[in-house]
Amino acid sequence: MAVGEATAATEVTKVRIGVHPQKTRLVLETTKAFPYQIFLLGNPYRVVIDLPDVSWRAPLRQMKEPVGYVANYRFGLFKPGNNRVVVDVTRPVRVARHAILDGGSEGNTRFFLDLEPVTQQAFNQVRAKVHSRQWAAPKVPKSLDIEPPARTRRSDGRRVVVIDPGHGGVDPGAIGISGTFESHVALKAAHIVKRTLESSGRYIAILTRSRDIYIPLRDRFRKAEKAGAELFISLHADSINNPKIRGASVYTLSEKASDKEAEALAAKENRSDIIAGVDLTQQSDPVVVDILISMRQRRTKDESAHFARFMVDNLGKSVRLLRNTHRFAGFAVLKSLDVPSVLVELGYLSNRTDEKLLKTKKYRTKISKAILRATDAYFERKERLSKS
Repeated sequence: MAVGEATAATEVTKVRIGVHPQKTRLVLETTKAFPYQIFLLGNPYRVVIDLPDVSWRAPLRQMKEPVGYVANYRFGLFKPGNNRVVVDVTRPVRVARHAILDGGSEGNTRFFLDLEPVTQQAFNQVRAKVHSRQWAAPKVPKSLDIEPPARTRRSDGRRVVVIDPGHGGVDPGAIGISGTFESHVALKAAHIVKRTLESSGRYIAILTRSRDIYIPLRDRFRKAEKAGAELFISLHADSINNPKIRGASVYTLSEKASDKEAEALAAKENRSDIIAGVDLTQQSDPVVVDILISMRQRRTKDESAHFARFMVDNLGKSVRLLRNTHRFAGFAVLKSLDVPSVLVELGYLSNRTDEKLLKTKKYRTKISKAILRATDAYFERKERLSKS
């Protein structure tokens, strides 16, 4: 059974969670059967369900309190051909049973997953087991890779700038008062920034993602390095407990946070890989250990700070800013060795005014023009220094 043929019209229409003695059952009601793969992750405890391309019509809501062993769940595109459901669980569990019950001609096919509590020792033993039903991992087309030759400046004089729409796919990021996803706002803003930069004739702008898909944090800045980019701009739209706070802000990398708010934001943004169901225990990046003490990184941090200053100045001419607009903390997405990088919080989705503005093309265009002016100012400074 070919994955694409079997699942082309599959839709998830409803999600139910049932609490039973010694088990919690998660049920996905679908229009058709589908292949899948299930595995467990720890620190924090998660159950990951990988699916082929399916359409999700069931409501996605933030759970206010756990139901049985399920604390929350998310759905989104993990990579081309691979959707993912990530289920946060309250304790170590095992997959006791899983199956698809075919609804036949009447439809209403049901996928169910039974979770039972186990000890930490037992979890460590069952965690490596993968449960699947006719699963074949999709192959990612090579055309999706960004592979321009690495260079600092093209022969035609145009500079390469990478625009990074934050979050995406299975990781929606912050959710606004009216249900706006940060990942959607960031992507729409990134497309306008790309068009604005390129329409000037001075830049080639590359997006780390051009649709609603998840990209691991370190893969984002590595795309910039691979593309030979001279700037990396990550776009976000946060939420905060105080709905009265609004305004844009700019962040750069630092081992020590500028304030508690910046530290909390960095911690939240750095959870993106956890939210998307990535097994962080399998990652090893010895380069990151030395990033903050390398001379290359220090120069990059200095250049990032200069760019941040231009960004603050030009955003301030067009939109409302937070007080102490330039802040810094240990953002994983900004840890490139060689590409000056900033993270721009476009506003707060927890504020009704900011959320309303960020949903408009007019406001996003205003921001994109400010980013263009900041980018021009940064490279004008760089040109002056190179001639002095």
